[in-house]
Amino acid sequence: MKKNLLIVASLFIGGTTFAQLTQLNTPAAGDGITLFVIDSLAPNYASETGASANWDYSSYSGYDNETRNISALDATTTANASSFPNATESIDLENFLQTYSSNSSTELTGRGFVYNEPNVGEIIAKFNTDQAIMVTYPMDENSPVINDVFSGELIYTIPFAGVQTTPLTGKLQAKVDGKGTLTLADNAYSNVIRYKLMDTINATVTGLGDIQMVRSQYEYYDHAQNNLPIFIHISVDFGVLGGAALSSSTLVMSLEDPSTFVGLSTNELAKTSVYPVPASDVLNIQLPTSVETADVTITDVQGRQVYATTLNSSVKSIDVSNMKKGMYILNISSDATSVTKNIVIK
Repeated sequence: MKKNLLIVASLFIGGTTFAQLTQLNTPAAGDGITLFVIDSLAPNYASETGASANWDYSSYSGYDNETRNISALDATTTANASSFPNATESIDLENFLQTYSSNSSTELTGRGFVYNEPNVGEIIAKFNTDQAIMVTYPMDENSPVINDVFSGELIYTIPFAGVQTTPLTGKLQAKVDGKGTLTLADNAYSNVIRYKLMDTINATVTGLGDIQMVRSQYEYYDHAQNNLPIFIHISVDFGVLGGAALSSSTLVMSLEDPSTFVGLSTNELAKTSVYPVPASDVLNIQLPTSVETADVTITDVQGRQVYATTLNSSVKSIDVSNMKKGMYILNISSDATSVTKNIVIK
């Protein structure tokens, strides 16, 4: 039951009691909501659309009360305000992602995002050349689909090269694709609209080459409950064009906490320690005490496997002295869960 938290950028927008997205019900600074993380194998119900949709998540389990806080902020007061001088609003997904946007009477415009990825660090995507139109007001299930392109800069840190800035380009498709009933663990919400976003970002990254991120995101709104979404389903595939898949991640969050729990969560497996990074002679892998065995593979950025083993002890030392310098993808899997980590051989 795979639950990865991954590389992804998101703008959260609000709905109305009239099942419509308008400027008046976008989240304001100070708005907030706490969502429970549930089983990432829950479907996205992509085909459940239209004016009488029925999205039933009542039978899906949670991850032992794991939660994420979502907060609406004044963009000008955030730590990364200088990177987004034209943004007026920011949505913060706790310890994961901050999105930046500006609002007018006719549209919500994406200015970029800041993503904190444990294996890479802070990634800043600035749509400072051509912004992304996310919503045109008012917007409901009868509104035209938005197709837009955007461009700007990607700022990130490579262990062996320092801070890097590279151009990014992207395209998106957004719409309100349905309204109807959303059924969660304890309640059914009958006045819900769903905002669907599909986008692709391309950039050339030092040590990796041409990379691409493809995201599908579904946000469910009941304005009687909150201006922020009461349910979110996000899937992201990130990889090298023509080469390795660096990560494939899904995050599902619900207003209500399920009464049952799934097995070993990816967060437990993600506690695996990998050191030193960068490595030159030996790479050590230490499993958390909750994981007895795990399969490990190392691939290069072109997708070629260069090492594979099964860990059945708390610490495993791998000789990497004969590997070429550069970035590799370490995959660790156990009990139907898996995580990926980027490692550097110097």
